[in-house]
Amino acid sequence: MHARPSRLALPAAVALVAIVGAWVAFGRHEAADSAARVATPAGRADRADATTAPAVANGAGRPGANGIDLRELMRRYTLETELDKRGALLATLQANPDDEVKRFALALAASREPVARQEGLELLKAFPLSDADVRGFLVSEIDRERDPAMLTKLVDMLAPTMIASEDAAPLVARLTDLRAHPDPEVRAASVLQTSQWDRGDGLENALREAMRDPDERVRLAAIGGITAERVRSDPLKEILLAIAGDPRTSGEERSRALFALEGFALNRAEYEIYRQAAQLGAPGHGHGH
Repeated sequence: MHARPSRLALPAAVALVAIVGAWVAFGRHEAADSAARVATPAGRADRADATTAPAVANGAGRPGANGIDLRELMRRYTLETELDKRGALLATLQANPDDEVKRFALALAASREPVARQEGLELLKAFPLSDADVRGFLVSEIDRERDPAMLTKLVDMLAPTMIASEDAAPLVARLTDLRAHPDPEVRAASVLQTSQWDRGDGLENALREAMRDPDERVRLAAIGGITAERVRSDPLKEILLAIAGDPRTSGEERSRALFALEGFALNRAEYEIYRQAAQLGAPGHGHGH
C-alpha cells in the first residue's frame, strides 16, 4: 500500500480548497432547493419518488438520466487531487448535463482561483447558450474580465445557438465593444463570433472594418466570417481583391481571400486580378525564382 503524500503542492491545494468551497456552496443551494420543492404538492409531483427528497437534501446521491450518481461524481471530483482522474470525472459530468451539474459548474466558474475557474468554464461548455443562466453568467464575466487571454477564452465560449434576437442582443453588444479591444486576439475572436451572432444589417460594416485591421489575425477572422456566413457586397469584394493582389500579403491570407472570392460574381477586370493573385501563390513564384 502506497503512502499518500504528506501535502499537496501549493497551486493544487489552493485549487482543491476552491473546488470544495464550490461544492459546499452548491450543496447548501441544493439542500434549500430540495426542501422548498418537497414542501409543496407541485414539488412532490415533479419528482419521480417524493420519498427520496429528504435523502437528497441530506447529501445522498441521485441518479442522472443514464443511471449515474452525478452528485457522488461531483463529491469525488471535489476531493480528487490527481489531474487525470479529475479530468475523467469532469468528462463524465460533461456528458450528463443537468440542473445540478449546471449549478456546480457555475459555482466553480465563479471562483477566483484560476484552476477551479478554468475547470468550471470547461464544464459549462456542456450547456448551450440558449440556457439563460449560462448566457447571463458569460456576459457578466466578459464585462468584468481584464486579462486578454481569459477574455479571448470567454468569447470563444459563445458558441452560436438559436435564441430570440432580444436574448442575443446583450451578446452582440459585448462583441461590438470588444472589436475595438487593444489586444488583437480579443478582436479576432470577437469578429469571428460577431459573424455568427449578428444577423442584422450591421454585420457587413463590422466585417469591412475588421478587414482593414492592421493585424492579420483579425483580417483572417473577418475573411472566415465572410466565407462562413456568405456575406456579399461590392465593398467587401474590393477589399478581398486588394488583399489577394497585394504582393506583401502572406500566403495564408491570400489563400483565404481567394477562397472567399469564389463566392462572389467577378467581372472580367476583377477576374483578371483574381487570376494574377492566384499566380502569386503558385509554386515557383516569389523571391529567388
